[in-house]
Amino acid sequence: MSVLITFDLDNTLWDVAPVITRAEYAMESWFEERFPGYSQQFSFSVQESIKQRIIDENPEIAFNLTELRLRVYKTSLRKFGLPTEEADLMAKAALAHFCEWRQRVDLFPHVLDVLEELNQDYDLAVITNGNADVFHPYVGLGQYFDFAIRADQVGVAKPSADVFSMAAKKAGLDFSQIIHVGDHPIDDVLGATNVGAKSIWFNRHGARRWADEWGSRSNAEVHSLLELPSAISSLAL
Repeated sequence: MSVLITFDLDNTLWDVAPVITRAEYAMESWFEERFPGYSQQFSFSVQESIKQRIIDENPEIAFNLTELRLRVYKTSLRKFGLPTEEADLMAKAALAHFCEWRQRVDLFPHVLDVLEELNQDYDLAVITNGNADVFHPYVGLGQYFDFAIRADQVGVAKPSADVFSMAAKKAGLDFSQIIHVGDHPIDDVLGATNVGAKSIWFNRHGARRWADEWGSRSNAEVHSLLELPSAISSLAL
C-alpha cells in the first residue's frame, strides 16, 4: 500500500524562535538603513499591536502570516510618513527581505539522515501553517519532498480538514494512507485525526505531557527524530 508521510516544519524539523529573532534583527537593520528612526518608532511590540488590530479587523486572514506581515509593513510605513504608493512598494521589498531571512533555519539533529532514510520507502510532503519554503536553497530539503502545502498560499490552515484534503488529493491517496508528523497537539495531531489520517506527535525530548483538553492522542509519539522510521514503519503496516 502506498503511504504518504506529511511533515509540519516549524518546531518539527527546526526551532522556529531563533529563526524569527534573526529575521527581525535583519529587518530592523534594513528599515533603519532606508528610514532612520523607523525602528525606534515601530519597535517589535508596536508592530505586534498593529498586527493585532489588523487581525481584529480582518479575522479571515489571521492564519496568513505572510499577508499579515505585508499589511503591518504597509501600515507602519504609511504612519511613518510615506505616500501610500511608495509605502506599498517598500513594504513588498521589505517582505521579500524578511522571507529570505525566514529561510535561514538550523535543522534539528538527524533531520537529513532521517529524511534520507524515509525517502527510500515513502513519499514525503509538507503541510505547514508557516511561511518557510522547504524548496528554498537556504532550507536545503527540497530533494526529499514531492510537494508542500503552505497555509499562506492555499488560503486554509491546519487543523482544518481542507488542508489535509489538499494533500490527499495531490497525492491521489485516501486519508488512511497518510501519516502526519508534527509538534502541535491541535494543528497537527487533532487535524490529522479528525480526517482519519494517522498522526505522530513530535514531543521533542519528551518535555511535554499530553493534556486532556487536546482530545484524542496521536497514534504514536516520538521524542527524537531518530525514532521516526520505526514509528512510521509500525503505523504503515
